[in-house]
Amino acid sequence: MRRTVPLAVCTALLLSSGCAARFARSDAAVDSGGLPASQSGVLGTTGQGTALPSTDSSTGGVVVPAAGGATGDLPSGLGAPGAVAGSSGTTGASVSGTTGGSAATGGSGAATGPSAVPAGSTTGVTKTSVTIGLFIPKTGAAPVPPTIDQQAQNYFDYVKSKGGIWGRNVTVKIYDTQSTESGARSAVQQAISDKIFAAISLDRISVEGALVTALHNAGIPHLINQMPHAQAIPDDGFYIGTDQVHNGVQIADYMKDRLKVTKVGFVGETDPTAYPARDAFVAEAKRIGLKVVHNEVVDGMGNQFLAEAQKLKNDGAQSVWLYVAPNNAINISKEAQADGYHPTWVSSSIAWGFNLALTPAAGALDGARSFSPWGGLSDPRYKTFNQVNTAGRTSQDKDIGLGAWGFGQIVAAALHDVGPDLGRNSFRVAMQNLRTGTTDVVTKAPMCWPPLDFTGGKRYGSGDRTIVMKVEGSGASGNSVWATESDYASKY
Repeated sequence: MRRTVPLAVCTALLLSSGCAARFARSDAAVDSGGLPASQSGVLGTTGQGTALPSTDSSTGGVVVPAAGGATGDLPSGLGAPGAVAGSSGTTGASVSGTTGGSAATGGSGAATGPSAVPAGSTTGVTKTSVTIGLFIPKTGAAPVPPTIDQQAQNYFDYVKSKGGIWGRNVTVKIYDTQSTESGARSAVQQAISDKIFAAISLDRISVEGALVTALHNAGIPHLINQMPHAQAIPDDGFYIGTDQVHNGVQIADYMKDRLKVTKVGFVGETDPTAYPARDAFVAEAKRIGLKVVHNEVVDGMGNQFLAEAQKLKNDGAQSVWLYVAPNNAINISKEAQADGYHPTWVSSSIAWGFNLALTPAAGALDGARSFSPWGGLSDPRYKTFNQVNTAGRTSQDKDIGLGAWGFGQIVAAALHDVGPDLGRNSFRVAMQNLRTGTTDVVTKAPMCWPPLDFTGGKRYGSGDRTIVMKVEGSGASGNSVWATESDYASKY
């Protein structure tokens, strides 16, 4: 009997599989809590993401809403104390006091915020600095590579070279969740002691769910990549990642319309937070006439998948959604290849769609597809990133930094929109108004993230837009990489 070997810590990648929460995409009017008026004060329990508004003790417990919908040029006094600009446009004139920044001209429908918004708590902010916490698994079941520390800082070092944002430079502090919920809560306690200003998280769905609760309770604004389907999202949380329940529908459609297959399969992990995405995939596959010949879950902490690989081969799916952590994707695909079975494997969101997963797979993942927030390193829009990112010097771990670069661009857009009078409340309002385009409002480089739109009370920003990547080259000879196959789309 063959025995697979887990991916080494130094090359293991990020996340387990999991679904993401679905949120109402309503343009309904918002009340003073920033929620749709019909849902104010109601905790969501069915995955709609409605939650009680968060409070900020420095503003008397009131979250001041952003006014949305207005278009046109921002005033020349953008950034005057108390002003919160609207969301970032794709073009604009330079604004005095923000090196490398620009004001939105309304070309993408930018919204102008209120004339004055209380800054709120200035924890983590000085006149020259902002401290942001990044919560990731540096250790545990799915650790990131050690280059992540510098890769997370690269974007903001680049912004610093251009003068910062309203005279401030951003420092990213890394917090290790250990890929567990208890580790996540401990990391938040450390971040509170360190007095971070805001947070970004990238972890297993259940772990990010714990982070959402703990960071909200601490009053820390939070950019979220994924969270459990049934968990409500607070109004100081901003869902920037892919809705993986909808991702399941996209993948089924892609398998039929682009891959032209008739028999499909699913392999997930024994994690209930992942089941809604699986169910959506299976339902859509059946609706459009695909035959689901394999639907199994495996132990996400295991490393022996011989029986699963043999069943996959016997069932004969032509394409399989591997909704698992990277080490599991590698081991399952290698076992299948050893059995002479090589379907088109598909990854979703931020799972195993990284170059580091390809070398140890040794060809087993050749031709795979990945639905991702960003494309491959050779994508022309990442020219600036490739020039600046010196931490990941090889194609094997450099692409992990694209995620960190994208996070940075989102945070920078909101910081730019707030102006000098920065606090957690004014930042939250800027995020509630944020609408990004294809260009980084601060550096003018192309964005490394799907366009986001949180205007009109929306709690979920990406609109289900993903890039599809394809593995090019041969992993057997060590030259395989992920490359952009098709650009951002919501339907396939």
